[in-house]
Parts: sequence; C-alpha cells; structure tokens
Amino acid sequence: MTRWRLPVLLACTAALVAGCASQPRSSGGSGGSPSPQASKGGGYYQNDGPPDDENIDLDAVPDAIPRDEPFSRYGNPDSYEALGKTYYVLDSAAGFSQTGRASWYGKQFHGRRTSSGEPYNMFKMTAAHKRLPIPSYVRVTNLDNGKQAIVRVNDRGPFHDGRIIDLSYVAARRLDVVTHGSVPVRIETVTPASLRAEQRNQASASRQQARAATPRPPQRQARPQPPTAPTPQSNRATQTGSSPGRPIRVANRIGTADTGLYIQSGAFGERGNAQRLKARLRNAGFGKVTVVPPQGEASLYRVHLGPFEDERSRALNRQILVEQGFSARDVNR
Repeated sequence: MTRWRLPVLLACTAALVAGCASQPRSSGGSGGSPSPQASKGGGYYQNDGPPDDENIDLDAVPDAIPRDEPFSRYGNPDSYEALGKTYYVLDSAAGFSQTGRASWYGKQFHGRRTSSGEPYNMFKMTAAHKRLPIPSYVRVTNLDNGKQAIVRVNDRGPFHDGRIIDLSYVAARRLDVVTHGSVPVRIETVTPASLRAEQRNQASASRQQARAATPRPPQRQARPQPPTAPTPQSNRATQTGSSPGRPIRVANRIGTADTGLYIQSGAFGERGNAQRLKARLRNAGFGKVTVVPPQGEASLYRVHLGPFEDERSRALNRQILVEQGFSARDVNR
C-alpha cells in the first residue's frame, strides 16, 4: 500500500504535510510491487516487514486505553495534500465509523516520526488514518474473523485506494492482518465515556445471566384443597377449545364475599394494556381477575385480583405472583 508519512516539523506547510518525513511506500504486502521476503506470507515492500524476532507475547501487549487528550500540535491541519489528493481532517471523532480494508506497516518505519511528532513504535497499539483527529481512539474489528483491538491513531495514511487504516505491527498481529497483507475491517470511535458505558452494560448482562443460571429454591407445596366445581370462565375456555395455560400453585381460594382485600398487579393508561395483563394472569392459572376502570381523579386502568378470604390468603398469593414474574401490591377497596 502506498502512503506518505505526514510532516511533523513546524516548517512544513499544509501543502507539503504529506511529504516531509519520508517517501512513498507499500506496506504489509498490501499493494504496489512488493518483493516476497518474509516467512509469514505475503510480500513486503523494500525493507519493510515484521521485526527480525517475531516471538512476541501478544497477550502481554494491552489495547490502547482511551483517554481525553488535547489534539496534537502536529498532524491536524484543516486540510492537506498527499499523492495529488486533498484530505480534510475532521473536527471531532465523535460517532465516527467506517468500513474498508486495513493494512499495516512495520520495521522500515520503526522509530521514525509519525504525524503526531511521536516516534512510530511497531510494538504499540497504534494506527494511521487519513481524516481522524490526532490523537483518536478506534476499535478495529476484522470482519473475516471477528477479532477486535483498540488502537490510538497518531499518524496519517494510508494513501492507497481502498485502505482506510494502517495498523502497527502488533495491532496487525492481534487482528490476523500480517499473514494476509490487508483484510476487511470496521472501525468505530471509542471514548472514555463510551467505554465505561460498554463496561456497565456488560456487567449488567453478566449479572442477569448469573441470576438466570442460579437454580430457584424448591417451592413449598400448597395445602390440599377440596375439589371445586369449574368456574364459568374455565367452562368457556373448554367450550372454545382454548387452553388456560400452565396452572400455577395458588395458595388459597379467592373468597366469595367482598372482604375488600385485593392485589393490584398493574396500572395502565390504555385499557388494552390492562386487558392483556388480565389475560396473562388468567392463562397463568389465577382465578378472579378484574380490570377496574378509572375512577375519580385516577386516570389509570388497574388490574386487580381478589377479593381474598383473609390476609394470609392474600399474602400467599402475593408471594406466588412475584415468583411467577408478576407485579403485586396490596390494595383495599
């Protein structure tokens, strides 16, 4: 891949920003007329390629850690030219994403100044990009294998058609780019705030998975009740061929007298939502469920179960509702 190192000296003008540090090159066997000379596959331009000693513990090389940094004094002109094309540097990296191909550069440029003024270190998780502010942080995903790495953009390039990012050697190794020269990738801006949000979401998901995997304690069997005649509702279900769903353990029968002891399982602004909850409760095996329309200053449709014979019956049914994933709170009417 042909690219230019950007200028890092104040004496370099914006028009010459892509030509003050080095000369055109192809990297990682990604373009040009590379000469095969590496055991890792692909060809490397001139003297570029992997380090002489490739025995590197990649697990010991951490991803770049996003930090809030001021823009570099170097490498952030409004626009610059490279190989006859004009490139405009973004004012911000916020929300940036891009899909294309990634290449890499190695030992030929190790120690040379990057566009940020920092020396290029092929053993750090860095990268070059044509338009992102310097420095920026991006997550790079290899679309062929799903591998990811977070890198710090501190250089300009690549200026080869179809290439959107030039990775350092260790970043390319992490993503399995070295053996292929270039691979399809997606890059996305990462900030300290976005990374913290991701970590919170991952922790929350892990907790939910752990709770789901924890076996529930065995439920205490309900006291046997004498058989009762089917209610009109259950007769209707049988006549229509519909199933009331899996019956659940209900501690005590609902009373016949209106004791005023009820459980509220939901309150909705829309009547349809209340009716849907009522159907769910009946399908779960609960008996008398009613939708109480708005009354007085109340503007909600409330879903009530009851009345219950006594406080003990209401408490046991409230516990069962919660165990089955329904909301439940005591109300008196």
